[in-house]
Amino acid sequence: MGSSWRLIANLLDAEPTRSVLHCSATSLAIECGEFQIAERLIATALSGNPPQEIAEELKDLFIQINLRQYLERRGIEMDEEQINNILLQNR
Repeated sequence: MGSSWRLIANLLDAEPTRSVLHCSATSLAIECGEFQIAERLIATALSGNPPQEIAEELKDLFIQINLRQYLERRGIEMDEEQINNILLQNR
């Protein structure tokens, strides 16, 4: 990530720019398969004061990256289509 992102990352009063940047970076991390980085970005974004709409989107992204692992740990078998239907429901 560029240095300009780092400049705003810790400025809690730079909302909504700060949380929008974190949300975008999270989406890119997910697309690249960097799930641990995505989780850290979500946590950092939510530690500030993001607008409710952005906070909800960040929480949805967190569920998206963790649902499959959660179901596996619980022994719940679902195919990719079923999981995607859950994730897309109510959007």
